[in-house]
Amino acid sequence: MTDDRLRELIGGMLMIGFDGETVTSDVEALVREVRPGGIILFKRNVGGGPVQVARLTADLQDLAQKSYGRPILTAIDQEGGSVRRLAPPFMQAPSQRHMADTMSISEVRTLGEQSGRELSAVGLNFNLTPVLDLNTDPAASYMTDRSFGSDPAVVASYADAIIRGHASAGVLTCAKHFPGIGDVRLDPHHDLPRVDHPAERILSLEMEPFRHAMESGVAAVMTSHVIYPGLDPEVPATFSAGIVTDLIRRELGFNGLVLTDDLEMGAIVKHYQIGPASVKSVQAGADMLLVCHKPDRIREAVQALTRGVDSGQIDLERLEASRQRLQAAWNRIQPPPPGALKEVFNLDGNPETHVSV
Repeated sequence: MTDDRLRELIGGMLMIGFDGETVTSDVEALVREVRPGGIILFKRNVGGGPVQVARLTADLQDLAQKSYGRPILTAIDQEGGSVRRLAPPFMQAPSQRHMADTMSISEVRTLGEQSGRELSAVGLNFNLTPVLDLNTDPAASYMTDRSFGSDPAVVASYADAIIRGHASAGVLTCAKHFPGIGDVRLDPHHDLPRVDHPAERILSLEMEPFRHAMESGVAAVMTSHVIYPGLDPEVPATFSAGIVTDLIRRELGFNGLVLTDDLEMGAIVKHYQIGPASVKSVQAGADMLLVCHKPDRIREAVQALTRGVDSGQIDLERLEASRQRLQAAWNRIQPPPPGALKEVFNLDGNPETHVSV
């Protein structure tokens, strides 16, 4: 295998973030160097409204095509409620708990369609939603508003509406956080939680919404930075081959993308270095690693994966399989119709004159 092909395979396994609302020279250099398979945008990137977001995603796609000849996944967390990156005039969806409490399934399907059209119009092709975590413990308040509730059938039905609504606009979705963090009492952004439910309960209850989401055609599943002693007493789900490969791939038969949650969260960086964490994630079966903030950590992940291949810790067949799943995800994305940006946001004039989306 050539060095260039190896760079392609390793870079394609990264979804990275950066600061700012434009493609600066530093961002351009990072993208050219890493060759990421995806870019994730946060509030720090999207403060300028629909035209700014559309220009940014178009510039990123143009940079990827010119630099290494392929498209990228352009992702965002636009769940609703407290997890909304895009301000008005983008739709301000309520939290998932509010949806389940006050809206019908058909209304949520319509909401998903509208969100999908908005995202597609500005060049965002991957929404990291819905949350499928069951919130069954009243004392576990971390995920209360982000969860559809405690009933797996209800969660599955509302998640299906979100997934199919986005799919109607050609936008991919991601079921998170496998196998379920609805009952954690410690925020993984800050440290490494545990969920002590027995394996029998997790397999029969927490996993049910994920099983249905996979049947509904969700494009990706995100693993959680949580230890589940009933499934794997040693490492968080993100690093567990028993959870990622055995459960997601073999038992559930899922062949879409498996994403890690952000490897820069406290649950990881307080206990592991980014390099070893990246290798462990790939060994467990992840297809795409999120490293969302610091360029030095992004580069550290790339270097560690390269060393992992050179040392035999990472099999090249694993990288090739992930590339095939990434290609399948790209093939599912539908470009927006001509004039979508102006039509969806009721913009005056011709804002697309200098925007290609």
